[in-house]
Amino acid sequence: MKENSVTIPRWFDRHLHIRDGEMMKTVLPSTLNQRATGAIIMPNLADPISTIEKAKAYRDRITALLDGSDFVPCMTLYLTDHIDPEEVVRGFEEGVWRAVKLYMANQKGHGGTTGSAHGVKNLLGRYPVFEAMEKHKIPLLGHFEAVEEDVDEFDREIVSVDRDLKPILKSFPGLPVVFEHLTDGRAADFVAEVDHDIHATVTAHHLMINRNAMFWGGMNPSNYCKPVPKRETHRAKVRQYVTSGNRRFGAGTDSAPHDESVKSRCYGCAAGIFTSPTAVELYTMTFDEDNALEHLGPFLSENFLALYGMEVSSETMMIERGTLVVPQKVGGVQVFKGGAEIPWKLVG
Repeated sequence: MKENSVTIPRWFDRHLHIRDGEMMKTVLPSTLNQRATGAIIMPNLADPISTIEKAKAYRDRITALLDGSDFVPCMTLYLTDHIDPEEVVRGFEEGVWRAVKLYMANQKGHGGTTGSAHGVKNLLGRYPVFEAMEKHKIPLLGHFEAVEEDVDEFDREIVSVDRDLKPILKSFPGLPVVFEHLTDGRAADFVAEVDHDIHATVTAHHLMINRNAMFWGGMNPSNYCKPVPKRETHRAKVRQYVTSGNRRFGAGTDSAPHDESVKSRCYGCAAGIFTSPTAVELYTMTFDEDNALEHLGPFLSENFLALYGMEVSSETMMIERGTLVVPQKVGGVQVFKGGAEIPWKLVG
């Protein structure tokens, strides 16, 4: 007999975009309403969060909107080709940021996702930073996708694993690494099996859709994100690791809001899927479908939280079986599966 409710510790989103300004005011309440204790805040704003001063100012703008909430915005540093190891360490030791985010860009300044054009063009040139990070146990959060134009879109992760990630792990065996928003089954095998302090975040949408979703009924920009969803065999492999309880995998929504005007345009559609309003319910639905609700709590609320300086919450939250209608939009932002009914709802 299936459970009618699940009670787990309050969860922690290990990968979240909340943008800035009016957009942040629009979307941040969705995460707060989902009872997250905090989130790893992505730094890829139009003006990247690439200095201590920028990170402090961004954190202040977030906390000004919390209105008494105990939500902890965990800031990250946007790694550039120019920041020196000393500032990376100083920002970490002063508690300004919890981790360093690696985006890569090619020599033309083309990156793999929104706001990555300012990313690292010379990865070997960042090795002195990685050396300092290894010494001080500063986590590296990597968007591991090859950015060269001649790399097949559906192979970008595995190419980056072989070319970028493996040499980093070999050169810095003590560096903690998180493979962000993992989608490729071959990359999942690597993360699960390699002898290194490495983990991976996985989104709700990548557990639920494969690449067909971008083309069903014609071009479907609402399901376009980076990394792009892969073929069904990859989705199934990643999902198997997640719902079987492998402790190297944890929840990171990569919820990425864009105004409908840029999300639905014919040319240059923005990459990103907004799942924050129902993230907990979507993850619960996935584990329930796989008869694996016993592994939901660790995935959402426990796995590798200490890496970010967070503890498992002493408070709990309940998700009950029952019909929830996903909102079509929050402000001008389309919501993933908007209008659909899902069979779980967060209580309170």
